[in-house]
Amino acid sequence: MLRILIGCLLVLLDFTCPRTAEAQEGPVIAEIRVSGNRITEASLIRFSSGLAEGQRLILPDDPPRVIRNLHRLNIFSDIQVFVDPDVDEGVAVLIVVKEHPKLDDVLFEGNKGIKSKKLKKTLAFIEKQWLSPHEIRRAENKIVELYKEEGYLLAGVEGTQGDPNEEGQVLLTFKVNEGRKVKLRRIQFFGNQSFEAKKLRKAMKQTKQVGGILRRNQFAEDTYQEDKQALLAFYQANGYRNAEILRDSLYYDDAKANLFIDLYLDEGPLYKFGKITWEGNERVRDAGIDRMIVAKAGEVYSAELKNKSQEEIQNLYSDIGYITASVAVQERLAESPHTINVHFDIVENKPWKIRQITISGNTKTKDRVIRRELWIRPGQTFRRSGIERSMRNIQQLNYFSNVVPEMKPVEESSELDVIFAVEEKSTGTASVGAGYSQYDGLLGTIALQVPNFMGNGQQLEFQLEFGDRRQSFRAGFTEPWFLNTPTSLQGLIFRTTRRYYSGFDERRQGALASVGRRLVWPDFSRASIGYRIEQVEFRNFAEDFDEAAETSFRDNVTSSINLNFTRNSRDLPIFPTSGSVFSYSPTIAGGPLGGNTDFLKHDIITSFYFPVAWRVALNLKTTLGLVKPYNNSQVPFNERYVPGGVNIFEGTMVRGYPEQSLGPRINGVPDGGNSQLLFNLEFTLPIVKQQFYALAFADAGNAWDSVSEASLFDLRRSVGIGFRMIAPVVGIMGFDFAWGFDRRRVDGQKPQMVTHFQFGPQFF
Repeated sequence: MLRILIGCLLVLLDFTCPRTAEAQEGPVIAEIRVSGNRITEASLIRFSSGLAEGQRLILPDDPPRVIRNLHRLNIFSDIQVFVDPDVDEGVAVLIVVKEHPKLDDVLFEGNKGIKSKKLKKTLAFIEKQWLSPHEIRRAENKIVELYKEEGYLLAGVEGTQGDPNEEGQVLLTFKVNEGRKVKLRRIQFFGNQSFEAKKLRKAMKQTKQVGGILRRNQFAEDTYQEDKQALLAFYQANGYRNAEILRDSLYYDDAKANLFIDLYLDEGPLYKFGKITWEGNERVRDAGIDRMIVAKAGEVYSAELKNKSQEEIQNLYSDIGYITASVAVQERLAESPHTINVHFDIVENKPWKIRQITISGNTKTKDRVIRRELWIRPGQTFRRSGIERSMRNIQQLNYFSNVVPEMKPVEESSELDVIFAVEEKSTGTASVGAGYSQYDGLLGTIALQVPNFMGNGQQLEFQLEFGDRRQSFRAGFTEPWFLNTPTSLQGLIFRTTRRYYSGFDERRQGALASVGRRLVWPDFSRASIGYRIEQVEFRNFAEDFDEAAETSFRDNVTSSINLNFTRNSRDLPIFPTSGSVFSYSPTIAGGPLGGNTDFLKHDIITSFYFPVAWRVALNLKTTLGLVKPYNNSQVPFNERYVPGGVNIFEGTMVRGYPEQSLGPRINGVPDGGNSQLLFNLEFTLPIVKQQFYALAFADAGNAWDSVSEASLFDLRRSVGIGFRMIAPVVGIMGFDFAWGFDRRRVDGQKPQMVTHFQFGPQFF
């Protein structure tokens, strides 16, 4: 080694002395030697060094350059370069390296507040990666930041590596000193005269002090900075345009267990809106612009209202095709003190038209099925509302799990290409198996349900059920767009035999046909008219069945005309969060239509959906029914109302009570009522969106012999919780656990929890 070092010195001195041009080029590299590498291939080191045998060595530039090149690999902790002149026809360059160890595994000590699995996931180490001191420091910082997010603001971490094994791998151990979990004990404000501290703390969305059973204290440096801006935004939204935070102070108590924050504010004066003006609008009249402006002269200034007004004007132009229109807003101090004049400068530019519409992602559904739901056409002026309505209509088909519109501008012609990318989902089911209904017990099922038959949007259904208490057959076909017009045709045949717990069998068989039409007005609505012929027989009465009740259970043939009007503005077909449904279904039976039952029937359903908070949605549903005989006839049992439990065929629910147990009784036997009133209040929370939902509900309802007997004070009430799951084969499946408060008034039983299991379609 001494000889090599002397050689390096001689070569360096020789290079620095004045020589001929050829000598100044340096000695030829005859050989490149590598040592110290246990894992890294020598060929990789030679290649990465930038040197090659046969080239001339440039001193003093080459050795530092070699070291820099190899350091970039980030796999060596030490690199040295030597020159050996004692070589024939040149010199030998010796590269001596010391490798970083490779990572074997990561261990943690002292971590009680955060599990090792979560720490490992945060560090995101790769198996057998090179482990440099920089990587260890990076990991330490990540762990400390994670602990700070969890409230351990004083946590400390030290990473140490063990001795390398035969393969050059080491165990990396992080010793965690968690310290106490610091609680944000108090947020205090100074200088706030217009708002109480409680309201200001609420304006800070993520930084929360200790208080209450359900409130969890939260503090993180990055979210704290965001919340200071949110605090100023709150002031600006309430008229204090010049509010500012003069300074803030964060400090601990002596035990360093509690954190305190002091914020010093300067609210500034309260501002009001002065004149609100605009210019540049030629396509839209002044009255149209005025309707879009939510900020009003004389009201308290609000940056939020100002920005909302700007956004509404922009949306107005976008909705009529001026998607490149710009709306600039200017604030100017008015002559009156603490008054702000607001001016909107509008540049309309040119309207954009739709050049072409493309459908992508539909592997089964035909293009025409999707296109007939669109509210936009090529050549039309672009409308944002048309895109939104088209998306809603496509989603209402319930054939797709996702619908994403994309607009591609064609700048030279001011046109847009619109692409609707859809994602097909499984819509049809063919099954042979078993099912369960709380009322009907165990059922064997052979079923075929195809809501998108052959990709044409037609609906085909066939179902055969057989069990101890129920046997049924049902087959039907629906054409939603007859002759490519918004006219629907439906045909259905059915036969059902059912054993009631009251002690008798009911057998229904019949058919129905209907024709419907989507209406231009009112929006979201359709109307239909149909004819139904049905034969009902009651048999196998129990020996103890009351004879007085049996008079209502007479065999009958019903021939009826059924009308329906439905307006459905829900945003989604399953688990909607906004919109409403109104359905009115009058029925006239008998008279000139034949049969031996004569009655008029009215069924009205209203259902409203509201987003409440976070991801929770509220559904308020009301069901009203009325049936009245004429021609001195009597309404048969099968047309009377017998609510209670969950009836998937009628679409009614009063959970917490046995199925078909409410309403008038004769000697304890349900006889059904001529009127009914039901209320359902339901909160839904998606655990996994469009897959699994939790819900809480309150139901109330009853049936009466006549409308005059109906009373809101005579309803049977219940509350409960449940869940719903979208199952690929059976549709929507779920459990409800309900407590009926008025059970004694129904069947004399004490109030108790009743479990309802159901599967099938969602009730609107």
